[in-house]
Amino acid sequence: MAPRLDVWLSNEVRAMSFDEQDFEPVRAAYPGLEIVHHRSWRDFEASVPEADLIDTWAFPVAWYERAPRLRAIFTPAAGRDWVMAHPTGRVPVVHGTFHGPMIAESLLGLMLHFNRRIPQMLANEAARGWNRNLQYPGSLLRNQRALLLGYGAIGRHCARVLRSLGMEVVGCQRTRPEGTDPETGARLCRPGELEHELAQADHVVLLLPGGEETRGFLSRQRLGWFKPGSFLYNFGRGTTVDETDLLWALDRGLLAGAGLDVTETEPLPPESGLWAHPGVFVHPHSSCVYDEYRPMHVEELSRQLEAFVVS
Repeated sequence: MAPRLDVWLSNEVRAMSFDEQDFEPVRAAYPGLEIVHHRSWRDFEASVPEADLIDTWAFPVAWYERAPRLRAIFTPAAGRDWVMAHPTGRVPVVHGTFHGPMIAESLLGLMLHFNRRIPQMLANEAARGWNRNLQYPGSLLRNQRALLLGYGAIGRHCARVLRSLGMEVVGCQRTRPEGTDPETGARLCRPGELEHELAQADHVVLLLPGGEETRGFLSRQRLGWFKPGSFLYNFGRGTTVDETDLLWALDRGLLAGAGLDVTETEPLPPESGLWAHPGVFVHPHSSCVYDEYRPMHVEELSRQLEAFVVS
């Protein structure tokens, strides 16, 4: 009997809502694989007992009891917030690892936004001004240092892009050894060196996962360690920064600006002080909204399926 892949990848974000035609490369690679696309959450839930493989945005832990045939779950998501792990680990969950190029490009856009003082330049243009000193003083990115907090697949891709500009890049992760990453040229540091590294970095990039372990990671104390005039970017999870503390640090000039792709509550409430703060640029969790999102997931899924399907 041919294995079956059940797909529920509907999403309010159009770039991340998959259609049947998106899976043509999978059908071509695995002609014996039955692919069933579900149009609603209810239909998807009803299909769980018959599914061999699943590609989805979300899967509650309680559903595993009704999925005796299930061999693996795939998801485009990099985070572990929506597809819950099997209680005993019997069913592997395979997350997307293709997000690096998109997040790196979005990060670079925000860095240039702040480094070239684009908000001030837009205000100058709106006033029909000709102030050629608005961007002075200002240094090239190649003479600046970026600290990446979280140095997995996404962090390494960001490191490669920033290093290609000549920037000094430091990657910090608990499991990383000291020295230099031979793949990217980034210098590696340990969490115990965080106070020193924050005081030296011009740009601090949060790429941390969610969960209780990282909640409030950038505390008021750690924000106080930032180099004056530096910038913060969060592309991980909004819970890793206390937004009250972030506004406190911005108001006191402890950092010059913050580019936030994620926030503690999403959507960000209209009454949040982040919206009106002149030093904040809010991305509506859109760093991966690119035309390439769907084909990149499908291409990766085709490789991931090799271990479960005979072509």
